[in-house]
Formats: sequence, C-alpha cells, structure tokens
Amino acid sequence: MTTRAMRSIAEWRSLLADESGPVWRRLAEIYGQDAGRIAWRLPLWASALDGFAQHFSPSARVLLARAPGRVNLLGMHIDHRGGAVNTMAVGDTILVIEPREDDRVALRNADAQYLPREFCIREELPAGRIDDWDAWTMARYTERARAGVQADWSNYVRAAVLYLQHTHTAEDGTFAPALRGMNIFVTGKLQAASGLSSSSSIVVACMEATDRLNDLGHSGEALAEMCRPAEWYVGTRGGGGDHAAIKFGRQGHLTHIGAFPLTVDHIPFPEGHCAVLCNSLVAAAKTAGARNAFNQRVACYETGLLLLKKRFPERAARMAHLRDVNPDVLGAGEDEIYRMLKALPETAGREEVSSLLANEPAELERIWRSHEPVEGGYRIRQVCLYGIAECLRSERAVECLRAGDTAGFGELITLSHDGDRVTRHVPDGGREKLPKPLSDAELDRLADEVAGDDPARRERARLWRQPGGYDVSCPEMDEMVDIALDVPGTLGAGLVGAGLGGCVVALMRTENAPHLIAAMEEHYYRPRKLPPTAQICHALGGSGVLEPK
Repeated sequence: MTTRAMRSIAEWRSLLADESGPVWRRLAEIYGQDAGRIAWRLPLWASALDGFAQHFSPSARVLLARAPGRVNLLGMHIDHRGGAVNTMAVGDTILVIEPREDDRVALRNADAQYLPREFCIREELPAGRIDDWDAWTMARYTERARAGVQADWSNYVRAAVLYLQHTHTAEDGTFAPALRGMNIFVTGKLQAASGLSSSSSIVVACMEATDRLNDLGHSGEALAEMCRPAEWYVGTRGGGGDHAAIKFGRQGHLTHIGAFPLTVDHIPFPEGHCAVLCNSLVAAAKTAGARNAFNQRVACYETGLLLLKKRFPERAARMAHLRDVNPDVLGAGEDEIYRMLKALPETAGREEVSSLLANEPAELERIWRSHEPVEGGYRIRQVCLYGIAECLRSERAVECLRAGDTAGFGELITLSHDGDRVTRHVPDGGREKLPKPLSDAELDRLADEVAGDDPARRERARLWRQPGGYDVSCPEMDEMVDIALDVPGTLGAGLVGAGLGGCVVALMRTENAPHLIAAMEEHYYRPRKLPPTAQICHALGGSGVLEPK
C-alpha cells in the first residue's frame, strides 16, 4: 500500500496550518493563489479530520481525498449521447480514509441525516464474475426498490468500491487483487439535491481513494471513465460528463469535455465575467419518481436513434450516437436533418415502439427495464430535437469563448434552458404550462426556411437555435431564469443539473452580479420566506488525493 499520501491526523493539522508549506502549495492549485480563499476553505478540512477522530480514531494514519461538484453551463443531458459539456468545478466533498486489514467499509457522515453504514465487499458481490454490469446493477436496484431502500447515501460509495472490485476480478471470480476495507468519514460544502453533482463527487472521491490505497495505478482518464458505469449502481443511467468535470476541473477555467472518446480542453473563464449560482431550494431529489423521469428521457433518445437507423439505413453506420445526427457527420443539410426528424413519432407508447422496432426486442427490453412506462407515451421527437441541437450548441460554445463572444455564449445557455423550460410568464404576472408541439408542418417550415433565400429566416431556423423539449425544469427554476434575464448585464441563464429542482446559473458581467443577487432576494427568496442562496461561484481545481508538494 502506498504511504506517500498517508499522515497522522496530528500531522495533517500541522501541515494545513503552515501557510508556506507544501500542503498550501497544493491548495493554491485547487483554490487559486488568493490566500483568503484558501483560508476560507481550511475549516472544512479541519472539521473533516475532527470528525474522523471522533467517529473512528484520533491516532489513525489517514489519507485525504477531495472532489468538487460541477456547474454545467452548456451541454445539458447529452454526455451519455456522445455530446460535449462545458463545466466549471465548484465546492468540496472531502473524505478522510483509514485502510483496514479486512474488506469491511465503514461509513460516517458529518451530516446527521446520513446514518452510519457498513458493508463487506465480498458479501455485496456474486460468487462469480459479473458478466453484464448494466443488468446486474439494475437488478440490484430493483431489489432495493421492492424493499423500499432504493435511495441511500452509502450507495454512492458502494458504486465506486464495487465497480473497482468488479474490474479487478478474474474470470473464475477470484479478486485480483482483493480490495482493502476502509473507515471513511465524509463531509462537504455541496448541498445535496441542488443539481451540483454532490453525489457524483462522492463517487469520484471514493474512486480516487480506493485506487490509491490499493496501488491500482489507474490514470485519471481511466478513473473518470470508470465512474460512469459505476454510478449505474444507484439506478440512474447517466453519462460520464459530470465525473470528468469533477476530475479534470482547473482553477479559473471552463472545462470542455467530449465523450466517446473522452477528451478534455480547458478554456480561461471570460475576463470581466462571472457565474452566479442560485439555488431554487426545490430539492432535485433522486427518488424513484425522479429516476423514472430521467431514465424516460434517455429512453426517448435511445429509441429515437434506433428508429432513425431503421428509417435511414444508408446513414446508419455513421450514427453511432445521437450526436452524429449532425450535418457535418452525415454530409447532409440542416433541412435534411429536419426531414429525418419527421420519421420519428411525436409521441409513442411501448406497444407502438415495439411495432416500429419489431426486430429489436432485446434492445427495447434493456431500455425499458430502467423505468416505468410513460403516461401518454414517449415524446420522442421533441426530446431528440433537443439532444441533436444541444450537441451542436455545446460545440458552438467553444467557438464563442475562443472568439471572445460572451454574448453568443450566453444566448446558447438561454436557448438550452428553453429546451428544459416547462412554464412561461403570462401578462397577469402568473405562469402557465409551455406546450412544445413539434408537428410535421413545423418541421417542414423549419426545413424550408433553413434552406431558403431569406437570411433572417434562415438564421432563425438554424438547427442549433431550436430548443426542442427535454422538459426537466420546474416552475420555480423557470421563474429564477426569467428574473436573471431581466437584470441588465445578464448574458444567459439556465438550469445546471439533471433537473426537477436544484440550481440555475447566470452568466454575466461581474459588476452586475450584486444586482442579480439582490433581484433574486427581492423577487424569489423573500416572497417565499426562503433564505437567500444566490452567490458568485469560481472555477476550482478537480479531484484528487491530497499530497504535500
């Protein structure tokens, strides 16, 4: 076992107190050179050590692992479809870990609502090697759901540990090597259910620590890639963009992350601009109902792509992922993409989808086992238009940032939220539901205009400008976005997480940020008697094991 990153609790306290020492040099890479920002974070690190000493042992030699959350400014709901994300790392989840001689993992959390948990690695896995991790994790989730215990904070630790052990299991079921157990204390500054990937930060931090304590030697890229299927253990079927954003965040930079294969590019955050994060205080709970909604949207993507491949077999080989339904990849005009979308049903129930894809029963069974049927049918066409357009917006964002076009970048953020939006203002000051029909006639109109001679109409009909309809916002988040967009200096605003609650982010000129924070307090928090939680956030460094430099 590696010992370079192991110190006694007393040694860690001394290192954290030394402003000119090696730990502060590492913290400067995470938080920036401003000593005040580092000092503001130190109490969290100290409380993590104190918590471990209280719950486990004050004399233990321990390892410290940290992972941030993430704010995704653009590229929503598409990383699992091969699309790119544009993120910044924010906040901290800190794990204090002591290795054990057995395979028991004992968990304690600074937040009293998360009860102590323990599990043995061997007892959590089958006797032989798991052939299909996807199917096995869904079966485990179903078992927990039937027992009424599907949602538990310890599942995010189990996800990381069990997946690492799964990948280090020989064909005969022998662990190679058998992972060591751990005593783990968890604390952090990421509010749960806020859309900042607080749960994924636990997965990443635990993956980092387990890899280091067992000398597995995985690269950062490999760890980030493994976190994606690992988190399937909790029941969702998301992509790996969040994990890569958490791993590869860079202080003062946006991180552009591509998928399949994983690519990472860092772009300096626009000078004179900032991101203001506003928590709706509507919990983005990962309940069974929320998982159902998220997985239903993924099912729309997957069935939509299968239908496109069947309808356009001459292009099927070039459509490995939804992101490939793209004019450049297919060698097609944007008008042709619109006409391809006409091949998708606006809505379809499982019976109709089964009829349309009669040659794909096994694939449909895989897609459908993650969620319950959708009342009223899957809204395949509008969800797929959202995903196709969002993939284009995410790539366009990089062009805007490199050209210094922050207004263009902000417009893309707002367009993205329009695809998630479920309500809009009405003249009397209230809100109403926002329908998003996408009829054949509407697609024909867009196809005609994008290929037509009128420059203004052609520009409005561009594929990247179409919001589509992913529809995972909520009235409160829509209202916050509208408040932000009414503040001078706001360039764009939208939700940042999976949806159904959590945070919105506004991109704006730094000097106008106090006005936005005041507007949120006046128009959102105070009328609801909620504590104001809008704040400027800074891009931090990514995850890792803390080592003196």
